[in-house]
Amino acid sequence: MNKRFFGSILSLALICVGCSANVEEESGSSAIFRGDNQNTGVYVTKGVPKLTGEKWQLKLENDIHSSPVLMDGTLYFGDEAGQFYAVNAKNGKILWNAEFEGKIRSTAAVYEDELYFTDSTSTLYALERTTGTVKWSLAMDNPISTGEFTDEWDYYIGSPAVEQDVIYVGGEGPSFYAVNRKDGKIGWTYKTGAFVHGKAALAEGNVFIADMSGQVVALDQLTGERKWSTKNRQVQSSLAYKDGVLYYGSRDTNVYAIDAKTGEQLWNYMSPGGSWVVSSASVNDKYVAIGSSDSFRIHVFERQSGEHSFDFYADSRVFSSPAIVDNVLYFGTAHTNWKNRDAFYAVDLETQKELWRFEGTKAPILSSPIVADGVVYYASMDGYLYALE
Repeated sequence: MNKRFFGSILSLALICVGCSANVEEESGSSAIFRGDNQNTGVYVTKGVPKLTGEKWQLKLENDIHSSPVLMDGTLYFGDEAGQFYAVNAKNGKILWNAEFEGKIRSTAAVYEDELYFTDSTSTLYALERTTGTVKWSLAMDNPISTGEFTDEWDYYIGSPAVEQDVIYVGGEGPSFYAVNRKDGKIGWTYKTGAFVHGKAALAEGNVFIADMSGQVVALDQLTGERKWSTKNRQVQSSLAYKDGVLYYGSRDTNVYAIDAKTGEQLWNYMSPGGSWVVSSASVNDKYVAIGSSDSFRIHVFERQSGEHSFDFYADSRVFSSPAIVDNVLYFGTAHTNWKNRDAFYAVDLETQKELWRFEGTKAPILSSPIVADGVVYYASMDGYLYALE
């Protein structure tokens, strides 16, 4: 597609953002990955500050790395065998499933009547969300199966962000794409240092991404032109944007806050014991919370000052990304090479106390939770999908 024409379409879409609400944000029975397109991890809904128990559980045959998303009362997610599911959020019954060639470690984006996700063959799919019918697919760059970028501690692949008629997503090679969601045509491509396995943050006409070479980049949303870049060690999570600041962690053991306009560092914090910081940050008006791996901690900071507030010790690694509802933090742990020690937690950010934990099968939890209408949903690595209330 001609960049100028594609940019004209997107310009109209961006103008409409202020006058027409995103469908994903209108329904109380809907929740997208990372909460919004800024990836704050905040869900404006009723939370679960007190656990009653399981609303339901669903046991599937295969491991799950991806996270569920919710639209109009239906949960959507994929598994390690290439199965993609639609599940009734009220009772946990499977509505449909479809099979794909690669592992589905991507978390889907849902927009209007369609679903978008990638698999490990570096293919982007568009599905009709009520039936699972494939509307189109796009083969992106070289898949991870070539071995070029294989990393045993990287459990995810690129998850799409959607704004109006454009999908923003990374493939399994060194490229990032803007794709027309209606026909799967590429609008622009940006060459990265390595694959992008997080979800892009969209804000103020920019696309913010990080790749596994450690590059953090701001791109013009219309053209894909780079505005600035900075570099750390590998970043395998999604950047979070809040009020002109980007928050993220790196394998260099640091948590960073940088200026979204310039890329200049505002503050950093080193996780104890040389631990990678591989979770995405969750950011509300008051707090920044992010998980680390080998230090077994959730680090919490005052958002305005960057001052370290407290650490919550979880007795296991945190790879998935937490969710926040009303200053309560929800997250799971994942010690993938030491079984039967993991759990799902709710922690009060104000009192710094654990409110409850749910152990289930004690299996690792790589899935990030979503929260909607007094229910929290997540999957464990051993194939269970949970609804807790």
